[in-house]
Amino acid sequence: MILKIERYNKKDQKWVMYDNIRRLSISGYYKQSFGTEPDTCEHDVLIFDIDNKDGGVKSGVTYRVIRYALKDDSEISIAFDTIAYLLNDNGKTIEKIVANYND
Repeated sequence: MILKIERYNKKDQKWVMYDNIRRLSISGYYKQSFGTEPDTCEHDVLIFDIDNKDGGVKSGVTYRVIRYALKDDSEISIAFDTIAYLLNDNGKTIEKIVANYND
């Protein structure tokens, strides 16, 4: 399987993709408290692209966590606040995973 996560950072990166996924779990919704970010030690990758007018992370942004195992049994944890797509090995969408919409 392939995981494709949309980026809203308005730079050169539009998507980030991970493949060779063997199994995957998707969390419920988490909400950031004002002035805090998720514990960086808890996750391997943080993708937080929802910004407020001042360019900082918006308080109360909803995010989700995806944990997956690769075919070599290593595990990765990704916290994100955008939209992700789970694809089969041929690139066909199996599931759309929404954390927030880009306002």
